[in-house]
Amino acid sequence: MTDLETYAPLSERVAALGEDDDLLIEASAFGEFSEITPFRDIIIDNTYRRSIGWAGPGEDRPYEISDRTVGVITYAEPEGLRRIGLWMLHLLFSGREWGGLELTHPTSRVRQLYVEIEQPVAVPYNLKTEGKPRFTAYEHWPQEVRRHAFAEPAMAGVERVEPQDRPLFAFGWSARQAAMEPKVSEADQLIIALTPAGLCAMASLFFDIGHKTMGHNEVDMEPPIVGCAATQPRSIEARFWMPGSLGFYADTLDEITLPPVPGD
Repeated sequence: MTDLETYAPLSERVAALGEDDDLLIEASAFGEFSEITPFRDIIIDNTYRRSIGWAGPGEDRPYEISDRTVGVITYAEPEGLRRIGLWMLHLLFSGREWGGLELTHPTSRVRQLYVEIEQPVAVPYNLKTEGKPRFTAYEHWPQEVRRHAFAEPAMAGVERVEPQDRPLFAFGWSARQAAMEPKVSEADQLIIALTPAGLCAMASLFFDIGHKTMGHNEVDMEPPIVGCAATQPRSIEARFWMPGSLGFYADTLDEITLPPVPGD
C-alpha cells in the first residue's frame, strides 16, 4: 500500500536543494503504487467564486458584461505539497493512467483528489511507438515561484510548462445522483488531468513552493480568457495558499476554518 509518509527522506532531499542544485528522482526509489491512498495534510475548499466585469456600466449603456468562474482553494503546508509532488511522480513511474488520494482531514470539503495522466496533445507523424512509454527518472532543479507560476514567462518569471501541457482541473461527484444533477456546492472530488510533461511541471512546482529563497506562499492557476492562462481552457480555477499568505490566516493547517457554502 502506498503511504506518503515513506516519501519523507526523499522530501527532505528536495527541501534541502540550493538554487544551483539538482536531484535525479528515480523510479527505483518508490515501491508499489496503490490505486487510492489516504492523506490528511491538505484541505481543499470547493466554494471559490470569482466575477469579472469587462464592459459597462457606463453613461451610454445600461448593462455590464461579466463572467463568473468557480474553483477550489487548497490549504497546505510545504511538506504536504512536496509529498503530493512525489506521489504524482510515483504515479507516473508506476505506468498507471490514474491514481487517487482519499483526503482525510475533517475540514476538507473535497474528499478525493484524482490525477489523470493524458497522452501528449500532438505527436509528430514520423514518431513511432509501441505501447506506452516507460518513465524511469525525473531530474529536478529549483526554479523561482511567482503567484501565477504557469502563466507566460513574463509573468511567471520562468518557463515551467508549454501551453499544451498545462493542467485541467475539474470537479467530480462521487454520488451517482449528484453527478446526474451536478451542483458545485456538492462536488466532493477534484480531478487534475495532465500530460506526462505537465505532471512533472506540477510536481516541480509543488517542490519549489516551499523553497527557502525562491518559493512563494500563494499560487493561482486561472484559465485563459477569464484569467492569466495557467490551465486548459475548460478548467476551473485552482488556488494554493500556504502559511504566511493572505488566505492562510492561521498558524497551522488544523486551525483553518472554511466559509459557509454559497449557493450555486
